Amino acid sequence: MEEFVKQFEEFAGAQDMDSIVETMMQQLLSKEILHEPMKDIVEKYPKWLEENKSKISKEEYERYNNQLELMMKLNEVYEKEPENMAKIFEIMQNMQECGQPPSDLVQDIAPDLDLSKLGQL
Repeated sequence: MEEFVKQFEEFAGAQDMDSIVETMMQQLLSKEILHEPMKDIVEKYPKWLEENKSKISKEEYERYNNQLELMMKLNEVYEKEPENMAKIFEIMQNMQECGQPPSDLVQDIAPDLDLSKLGQL
């Protein structure tokens, strides 16, 4: 795979490669792709936290609560300034630092959504 990327970079040029990656990131993180699943998760997350507070560690609870706050910020950006990709990317990076959201919560809402891959791009 590394060889393929190297050949592609040589063929397309490093600047073009950066542009291609940036375009892909913008599409993956766009309001059209992520806003609805995020709204659904944010809507159900507080109830999940309440129901599971006694089942998870204090650290996990704090991490999940922080993640919920970041998702709320992301939704606000999608609603008020959806073209601000720098802010969207920053929030997504911060969300990645919180780890994966509870799998049962995400699977109920968006079975095909894998947030772990977005932060690595």
